[in-house]
Amino acid sequence: MTASALESGNHPRRLACRLYDGDLRSAQENAALDGRLPALAPALRFSRYPVSGVLGAHERAAIAVRGEYCEEQGIEVVRRATGGGALYLDPSQLWWSLALPADHSGHLGLAGVLEAHGSAMVAALRQLGVPAQFVFPNDIEVQGRKLGSGFAGRVDDTILIQGSLLVTPPDAESMLKILRVPTEKLSREGVLSARQRLTSVEEVTGSAPGTARIRDVLSQAFAETFALHLLPVAPMATQPVEYPRPPLDEAPAADAMKAFVKTAGGAVYLAIAADPQGRVVQAAFSGAVQFAPSDLFARLGAGLRGRLLQDCGGSLEGILRDVAGVDLLGFGIGDLQRLVALATARGEQGARFGLDREQSNTLIVHSPHGEEAAEILEQATVMLVPYCAKLADCKFRFRDGCSECGMCEVGDAYAMARERGMRVVSITNFEHLLETLEGMRAEEVPAYVGMCCESFYLKRHYAFEAAGIPAVLTDITGATCYELREEDLAYAGRFRAEAHLKLDVVEKVMHFVPHLPDADAAPGTPLAAGSETDPAPHSRTVRRRAQADV
Repeated sequence: MTASALESGNHPRRLACRLYDGDLRSAQENAALDGRLPALAPALRFSRYPVSGVLGAHERAAIAVRGEYCEEQGIEVVRRATGGGALYLDPSQLWWSLALPADHSGHLGLAGVLEAHGSAMVAALRQLGVPAQFVFPNDIEVQGRKLGSGFAGRVDDTILIQGSLLVTPPDAESMLKILRVPTEKLSREGVLSARQRLTSVEEVTGSAPGTARIRDVLSQAFAETFALHLLPVAPMATQPVEYPRPPLDEAPAADAMKAFVKTAGGAVYLAIAADPQGRVVQAAFSGAVQFAPSDLFARLGAGLRGRLLQDCGGSLEGILRDVAGVDLLGFGIGDLQRLVALATARGEQGARFGLDREQSNTLIVHSPHGEEAAEILEQATVMLVPYCAKLADCKFRFRDGCSECGMCEVGDAYAMARERGMRVVSITNFEHLLETLEGMRAEEVPAYVGMCCESFYLKRHYAFEAAGIPAVLTDITGATCYELREEDLAYAGRFRAEAHLKLDVVEKVMHFVPHLPDADAAPGTPLAAGSETDPAPHSRTVRRRAQADV
């Protein structure tokens, strides 16, 4: 998109734009001042943040940031008005907010606005000697390393664009401690660590231009792109500002059914609860996604209340049709309908598999063609087990196979699979997972069961999608690599801490996997030397732990 994006869209008139240059302020103060911009549009404000967590407008804080850590360390967490994922900000970064009248820029749509904003950032950075590139929809990169980002949303009759730029190298350690979920876009360049994934103007050019110089070139680029006439820089406020505390995550009902879907635009979550008659009493959508209008998720939830669960998916299209100016970036009505279907299926899954609500909510049903969980289990012939659930000192920790010694839950899972004639594979690293899934697809494996955490599934979703094989995955708990921020070690197969399978859930799910005809001697089911036969293998880990407690 060229610098004259708006002029080419029949907007030759340049609007006078207020320009505010705020220095380093508290996160709450910055968020409050940014919140005033829509009423002042057109307006552009630059600022810098202390070490802070900045939530996207529509995501749950519990998923995005480590709230307890931030509270203990006195780190501010605020919520911005634009969508997308949580950000780590610190004084090494320049932050800005640009508010434009919707009738001046809204014809572009969110995708067009983000592309125009990204193109303006690239033009400005190249003036500074930075060979930047825009990677749709959010990122500015130099040779695959992230340098900045942009987000957009619509607040009433205003388009709000917000962005950040790494001027000097950030405090990567603080970033990893504040943000809970690894940035999913890391997979674009072959799973680089967060430290490797980032760069800065200073690192690229060898010296950081002054903040004033960077602000000037960015301002001029935005003015040219969005057809603005910049007014002289002015202070925005001298009186104290009060930041409205970000709304807490809506607490889901205790019996809420929960699910998520991974879309091109990000992960979308739903918690939905119903009364005894099956009518919805609560429906809370959330996610690190971008859309307009900004209250769309709230409207969807309100529109589903009072409806029968089985009618919810079909109702979404009508609810959306009644909302003016709907603009979904990277996801669509089909994704939302699939999300509703996954969530409302929790009741049937719980009743059929003997799971309580908490247990059924942890199932990940990967259904490329809309298969139900029970259908997938009936066809499953392979089990995939994560190596991180094996004991740290186990000789099979970083190898495929298991001796079924009874010292961890992995042996119990192997025994359950062996009883049914299933092939079992211990996934030792991410490359091994890719190879295994590719082989299973070539062998036309109809379905499989496995174990992994939600974070791994979200980050590596493309691998499961590429395989195209239906699966039912059960969650793992304990010291997962994502909770300990050691995903790079896990990728390489060197993660040392121990996770745990939810064995009670695995047992109930496996009860619905039928025995294969050759279950007594399943070909292709490798069992390590020393494998035992136990008439009640599923309870061996429980017995071992009980003995240890005594």
